[in-house]
Amino acid sequence: MTKKLLMLFAVMFLFLSGCQDVSEGTPAPALPAESQNTETTEPPAHEKTKEKDKETIVILHTNDVHCGLDNRIGYDGLYLYKEEMKQEYENVLLVDAGDAIQGGIYGTLSNGKIIIDLMNDVGYDCATIGNHEFDYGFEVLDDLSEELKCGYICANFCTSDGEPVFAPYRIFELAGKKIAMIGADTPSTFTKSKIHTIVDDAGIPMYDFMADETGDRLAQCIQKYVDEVRGKGADIVILMAHLGNSEKDDPRFRSETVMSKLHGIDLLIDAHEHAKAAFELKDGEGRPVKYTQAGTKLRSIGKILIHPDNTITTEFVDEIPQPEGIDAKPVTRGKKEYWVDPGINRKIAEYTSEYEGLLNRKIGETSFDLPVSSEEEDSLAKSHETGLMNLYTDALCELSESDVSMYNGGGIREGFMKGDILYSDCLDAFPYGNDILVMKMKGQLILDVLEFGARKLPLPNNGLIHSRGIEYTADLSVPSSVKEDSNGTFISIDGPYRVKDVLINGEPLDLNKEYAVAMPTFLQECGDGFSMMKDAEILRYTQKVEYSIIAEYIEQTLGGVIPEKYKSIQNRIKVIGFTEKKD
Repeated sequence: MTKKLLMLFAVMFLFLSGCQDVSEGTPAPALPAESQNTETTEPPAHEKTKEKDKETIVILHTNDVHCGLDNRIGYDGLYLYKEEMKQEYENVLLVDAGDAIQGGIYGTLSNGKIIIDLMNDVGYDCATIGNHEFDYGFEVLDDLSEELKCGYICANFCTSDGEPVFAPYRIFELAGKKIAMIGADTPSTFTKSKIHTIVDDAGIPMYDFMADETGDRLAQCIQKYVDEVRGKGADIVILMAHLGNSEKDDPRFRSETVMSKLHGIDLLIDAHEHAKAAFELKDGEGRPVKYTQAGTKLRSIGKILIHPDNTITTEFVDEIPQPEGIDAKPVTRGKKEYWVDPGINRKIAEYTSEYEGLLNRKIGETSFDLPVSSEEEDSLAKSHETGLMNLYTDALCELSESDVSMYNGGGIREGFMKGDILYSDCLDAFPYGNDILVMKMKGQLILDVLEFGARKLPLPNNGLIHSRGIEYTADLSVPSSVKEDSNGTFISIDGPYRVKDVLINGEPLDLNKEYAVAMPTFLQECGDGFSMMKDAEILRYTQKVEYSIIAEYIEQTLGGVIPEKYKSIQNRIKVIGFTEKKD
């Protein structure tokens, strides 16, 4: 046998054995093999000066991209940086920790498909789901999961009999090590998506996120797979979770709480709170566990190095350096210049071009800012009345011809800034695309809805109710007596109401009177835990979605100009009795 044939067989054996995937579920994609035929191929100049690191493993990670396909670094910059890393390192992975396909106009218009196509173009090796992966409905997510080449992993999104819907984990063999990645999603997703509406013949939900009153079920579910991958010889175990670790996240399911009940995990790649953070948590045995989360909308890329001695270091990449030996081009985004890959940049332009005419249509203007956030709070409407929410609930009420309207504070994502308002701004502000309907509701039901929405004040809450036609006071000196189940779904109110002095169009609320109330289908379908409305009579569907409502209202009803009255609040929600705790 000739030397060339012997070399060819040796290369094929090394390639196949080095890329073996021993995980359950979808096989891990093989990493690209470098050219081995040095007899006929002259290596590029940059490879002559520095040999690749074959022992260090690089993991690039993103989270909460929320359709930021060309925001800041962008998917084109992410791909460029991955290619730069592949010049230096033999073993490079790219992973995502959820909330990629929703949160922007192109996700809304394509039901997430544009983002999945770009994730395939960039070459993700692994991804888990976030709560917003469910926003277009489970059937859409199921289809998109088939189109995503690397597939999704998630240990705790299960059928009612406890079987994971997606593969719970993946194991990659790199640099002589087995790297296991276990996926997890916050159980709060159950009430923040429509998955709870999929029930069997007995009315029992067909899906389960392993929630309970203590958070133990979630931890036990994850631990089961930690033990399983360790049993398969995993050298490094990574929990890639969409949990969050802030006071706004459910304390039962925060990363810190969950990790304190686990053992055998080396690193937690987190998401959900949109933070850029790196620190250490303690597991159930008091062992330190690295924690990292890379912010949102590709402001940064997370970078993890697993060194030959299995030590782990984390860092963030905020700017992509100008590469050597790789085709790249500069683009200006905001006031900064970024280096990006020309091929992925062209793909982004190709995917988005068909929507440009619609999105760039001017529908109005404003002489003042209508912000959605402040320096202190990322979403004002979750804890305060705002001019922007008053504008939107006015639009709901008038265009649905209802007595009053209701909208949840977590439903708005962007504001309208001084100047022209384009159709794209309406989609950015209301990206969910829920239908608007009108329901028949008794006064008592309205009071229960308001009470449930105000239960967490003064803390932010997605379910805080804003309205046109309803004015109310939340007295925080009255402790909330709302009872909810382990998923955060309303059960009952077992004590005094903190919501009082409710007026409907200037008249005291009549608990026995029936009112016509406009709202998004998200609330009617028990979103954010509002289960008390599920059996209320639907009077009519408006055949309008959220973003089209505000566009039509500004353009036609208001004649394209936002009135000055929305510059300030109108005391539709009054909060009293709050005493700030002092150290």
